[in-house]
Amino acid sequence: MALWLALLLPALPLQLAERALNGTLPLAIVEGAPQRLAVIHCNATAQAAGVAPGMKLAAAQALAHGLIALERNAEREQDALTELAGWAYQFSSHVVQQPDGLLLETGASERLFGGHVSLHRALVTGLDELGYRAALAYATAPRTARLLALAQATRVAPPTSESALESLPIRLLEWDEATNETLHALGLAKVGDLLALPRDAFARRFGTRRLEDLDRALGVRADPQPLFAPPARFHAQLELPADFSETAQLMFPARRLLASLEGFLRGRNAGATELVFSATHSARRGAAPAPTAIALALAAPERDAQRLAALLAERLARVTLPAPALTLALTVERLHRFTALNASLLPPAAQGGEHGTDWLHLAETLHARLGSERVFQLQAVDDHRPEHAWRALPIAIGDEPRTTPASITSAPRPLLLLPTPQPLPMHGEQPLYREPLTLVTGPERIECGWWDLAGPAAGSPARAVHRDYFVARNARGQWLWIYRELAAPRGWFLHGLFA
Repeated sequence: MALWLALLLPALPLQLAERALNGTLPLAIVEGAPQRLAVIHCNATAQAAGVAPGMKLAAAQALAHGLIALERNAEREQDALTELAGWAYQFSSHVVQQPDGLLLETGASERLFGGHVSLHRALVTGLDELGYRAALAYATAPRTARLLALAQATRVAPPTSESALESLPIRLLEWDEATNETLHALGLAKVGDLLALPRDAFARRFGTRRLEDLDRALGVRADPQPLFAPPARFHAQLELPADFSETAQLMFPARRLLASLEGFLRGRNAGATELVFSATHSARRGAAPAPTAIALALAAPERDAQRLAALLAERLARVTLPAPALTLALTVERLHRFTALNASLLPPAAQGGEHGTDWLHLAETLHARLGSERVFQLQAVDDHRPEHAWRALPIAIGDEPRTTPASITSAPRPLLLLPTPQPLPMHGEQPLYREPLTLVTGPERIECGWWDLAGPAAGSPARAVHRDYFVARNARGQWLWIYRELAAPRGWFLHGLFA
């Protein structure tokens, strides 16, 4: 059976401002002409100081010291509702975005979440993590659910059942003001008063559109809804009510954004490997500095908000804001298929398997703390020249495993390869490394690279090599990887160390 949930966000402009504020500072949302701004919403701290909706901004500032006043931004409100609809997609594929909330068909999802109570609990908990307070109501028809949610939001005593809507005031039907005034002049105040009128007479006086809307509210007429289609990328932004000058202050609004991202990714059964936070700054002294970009790179697709917040905290420790931040945005351009880690009934093995995630979490934490220039992974390259046989790559797990090139030799190679081969002194024909070296294995001849065009004429060293490599040992027990040039003057060079 279909079951619709109406989710309304009363005082949405105020809630958007409070989402990014971790504290109890007096806050007010204002609207009007620049010289006649008036309060339309205020939080409990401002109300305790005497501020009330309808009050002029100057009077409110005189009552509440340190009042944070923000102008209403209708476009930002719709962006926030679009973001919320993307988050709610994890609970139902039938999501309808409305001017002040959402509609969700949750009847088909209850079994997936373990029943109606579990689904409702998950949804309420998620809204709290996002920083929203919502009026929620369920009904078998979407218009009925919205009517009941409006009654809850306006603190009207709800009916005992959705079939007993007669006691609700007519204004909850959200008809235009002229119609409401006409009905009031006729002595009609409740929905039940409208139901008592002859249908034909009501349609002639107020139009069939009003009669059809009343039928939809009663659930006796079909009410198709335009469904929300989630975007291919994630983007969300929070306006910071106060100037944040320390990166640690960004963690609170960032957790809100990450909670929204987690819901969005769950709804798409996806994960993210690249997240970009962007903080815009105020222009207190001349031009505003360029936005500060804070990127997070992950080895495998991830969506857990707590895990991502821990990585962000490591990353923020290396960031300095050039000026106080005004907004914080989060963008994920590419979504990746997400595969959840299957839990095991057995205790973890002493040796982690190839699919373990501990090393990934360690690598991601080090990468967030130290940066890409210090934390990376190596990949073998199909080239016999030792200095060109590898390359550094960002830590990642691709959709397909990276394989070793077939031409890679099985001959011994040192773990430590010097950036530039070091010439070795010689005693006659014998190479020295603090003392004479004994050749243990070799020679292994490597001659290649003639196809590279770079050379002295191109402004870089010649890349073709003609060498005989040996494994050598000295009296101290050090094992070295050395080679001798085949071309004159046939010098010896140290290229790596085994131990």
